[in-house]
Amino acid sequence: MMNTAPKLHHLNAWDRPSSKPTSRIASTGRAALDEMLPDGGWPKHGVVEIIVPDDHAGAIDLVLPALRQLARQGRWIAMVTPPLPARSSLFTDAVINANKVLQVNPHPGRSALWTVESMLETGDCAAVLAWPGCDTELMDKRLQMAAVRGKSLCVLFRSESHAGCRSAVDVRLRLEVSEAGRAIYRLNSQGRTLSGTTL
Repeated sequence: MMNTAPKLHHLNAWDRPSSKPTSRIASTGRAALDEMLPDGGWPKHGVVEIIVPDDHAGAIDLVLPALRQLARQGRWIAMVTPPLPARSSLFTDAVINANKVLQVNPHPGRSALWTVESMLETGDCAAVLAWPGCDTELMDKRLQMAAVRGKSLCVLFRSESHAGCRSAVDVRLRLEVSEAGRAIYRLNSQGRTLSGTTL
């Protein structure tokens, strides 16, 4: 396990060509959000980052329609270090087979990202959802390539403290919650808002 650290943080990950998704995986279930996304829905094999205010913001429901469709493949839906609300939503969903939902709790820190990359590459997971507690900048390209190789969707839920960090994922979003309701914004790689819509 000690030998994985240099590989995990190797800067050459930025030098490798990225494979961009060529088609959407499914509608998000919200027409306004579909219109905001590059391919009219979630990337077929790629990485989505959703910045959330807290674990109780209900961000998991943004990807539930896609997860229900992916569940029909019979592959695993994996969660890496999930908070209780997200875990409960997936294990109790009426469409997703709970026997094909996998929860993984690696050691805290960057080992969670190594776990995500490994699970994507196996091809055994239709989707890997993760709640990394650290900056993923040096891992974004690696996760993209792993998602393409494994034909999987990767969704990273990150805290607002990382909103200003550079990112190289396929789709980057920020969820905001207020008394008036919820809004979702598409961000660029620098964290600047490109567009937005209410939910």
